[in-house]
Amino acid sequence: MTIKTHIFPNGFRLIHEMVINNSVTSINVFCDVGSIYEPKNLKGASHFIEHMCFKGTKRVPVPKDIFLTYDKVGAYLNAYTEKRYTCYTVKCDSEYLENIIEMLSDMMLNSTFNKTEFNKEEQVVTEENIKNADTPVSLMYDQLTEMVYKGSSFENVVDKLSYHDNKFDYKEIVKFYKLFYKPHRMVFSITTSCSFNDIKRYLLTTDYVKQMSNTMEIPQKYMIIPCIEFQEDMRIQITEMKGYHTSHIGIAFRVESTDKYIINLFTSIMSGPMSSRLFNLLREKNGLTYTSSVSTNYHKLYGDIIFYAETDKNKVLKNDSKPGVLPLLIGELNHLLKNGVTKKEVETAKMYTNGVLKINSEDIDNLTGHNGESYLIHPNEDIVPFKNLYEKLYKNITVDDVNRMIKKYIRQSLMSVSIVGPKIINENNIRNVLRKLHR
Repeated sequence: MTIKTHIFPNGFRLIHEMVINNSVTSINVFCDVGSIYEPKNLKGASHFIEHMCFKGTKRVPVPKDIFLTYDKVGAYLNAYTEKRYTCYTVKCDSEYLENIIEMLSDMMLNSTFNKTEFNKEEQVVTEENIKNADTPVSLMYDQLTEMVYKGSSFENVVDKLSYHDNKFDYKEIVKFYKLFYKPHRMVFSITTSCSFNDIKRYLLTTDYVKQMSNTMEIPQKYMIIPCIEFQEDMRIQITEMKGYHTSHIGIAFRVESTDKYIINLFTSIMSGPMSSRLFNLLREKNGLTYTSSVSTNYHKLYGDIIFYAETDKNKVLKNDSKPGVLPLLIGELNHLLKNGVTKKEVETAKMYTNGVLKINSEDIDNLTGHNGESYLIHPNEDIVPFKNLYEKLYKNITVDDVNRMIKKYIRQSLMSVSIVGPKIINENNIRNVLRKLHR
């Protein structure tokens, strides 16, 4: 097995995958902090702190000098924030790896939170959220998240404009940073041709390992609320955005993450290749939409599956004398509940999934992200290498597995719907169409 793990005395975790004859290294450093940990007065804090970690350290106080460390060797540097974690990513020539790791450690653990940079970056984050607020599809996905996970910490979207109605309290943000940015809350995932022992040696000189973790309990106000509010009926939100011609339709169902691989195979049947059901139904047969998809999100216990389509505002309900996008989607879901998918569809989806996974395994960033996220969220489970995912987790899925999954989750009591775009004249007609989904 090419994957090895190690836990340093301060709790910092390393997961290493060896690749042969590759001069490029991929690094993802995951910190266990995201929107699910944020109290009301700190919504958006995790995303903001991600930005601040690029804004100067005790050793390198000028942000430009941080960027030059990477730019001088042609390294790629970025970061992103999710509900459960914040991830810092680097891709670089392995020759410069030791210095890159040192700089990354300094950024994450020794950010100075210079007040001038703090105030400036808060404006930058606000601008980022203004852009997202002007994007109907972003609003649609945010609304689905809030409805699907209502009552739990997972309803908190990572960031949005309303979080910035008031300025952040500087001291509270710094306190949040110091509480969560601890080595024992981090996972260092690396895919490289450098040996496991060399990477351990490089890390020993950094604050990832040298900084002792204070393992005190997280105060109650930051704790995750895992329980989702009981849902008796479908949840619907219809939002008008003036000045647009396109309507964005999202139909989501809450699922259990233990079924993720069966659900992933199902999404390939519905929207993966050009022979998929949604592409054929909405575009090829009816010429209704250029864009449709089925996507998934998974957290430790729960996840969601989202059916999405965009269409002309006048074709949501009707396409001249024929059904529009929404009744076609509900009709397709009812067809699935009644008839399921076919054995041929499952076999095609398996071949498609196998091919996609093989192609994706050629990109070491995919290996790094898969390993790090798995180790962070499921630390006590064996990690299936990315290259073995198909054989271990997809190959033996049957048509009966997929059809049981459809009946388990495609139901009104697990359903949330968001429609964002131009004003819909009769919302009651929308609700009546949605009610036609078989209970």
